[in-house]
Amino acid sequence: MGLNGFIVMDAGGAPIYCNVHYTKLAVDPALITGFLSAVQSFSKQLMDDAGSGISEMTMHNMKILYRNLDNYNFIGLVEANDSLKSVEPIMEHLICIFLAKYRKYLHGGQIIEMSALSGFNLFFEKWRLAKEKDLQKFIENSSPTVLQGTLNKLVNFFPSTDLIKISPSLLKGIGKKLIWVDSRIEQGEEDRILSELKQKTEIIYGPGTFESLERDVKKNVETDSLLQP
Repeated sequence: MGLNGFIVMDAGGAPIYCNVHYTKLAVDPALITGFLSAVQSFSKQLMDDAGSGISEMTMHNMKILYRNLDNYNFIGLVEANDSLKSVEPIMEHLICIFLAKYRKYLHGGQIIEMSALSGFNLFFEKWRLAKEKDLQKFIENSSPTVLQGTLNKLVNFFPSTDLIKISPSLLKGIGKKLIWVDSRIEQGEEDRILSELKQKTEIIYGPGTFESLERDVKKNVETDSLLQP
């Protein structure tokens, strides 16, 4: 039970990553991504709301999960009889890993070719059937920034909705638990949020807890751990 396919498309619907090796689809990946993009685009037009759209769709022997984050569309392909309760955390952690691994690359402003991100196949192969606790442990120790890594740990101490309230314009929920920091955040805002997170943690858990978490994060930030499968 897990993800059989994982697709990432930019805001215009162009695929930048596609792995459907474990699906029963018998058509060219370009046709798949074109169809999925068109369905989502049409659903938003029907609702007359750019922020709306399909979050889940079932087709005969397949469930399709849609998520939107950091101006990218993420699609997960799942067996129709699989439990979404078990599969959704896998997809959400993979989204966080993908954004973290390619954080600087995705916001470089250049056109992204699918071949440039093919290295993510190693992550997909390893984690598509993983348990949530193993995925959580991985992202806790593999973060592109101190703030992102600290949030990856603090979701074990606070409801993610409470943490997002600190800066809802910059902190976005990935599913029910994970949080992604907007990649365009400025250093001053990052420092402010870290300060508020420290204050919030000290009120509930006392002094020293936040510093301990942050110290562990700083050991791993900017290392090559994210580059390994």
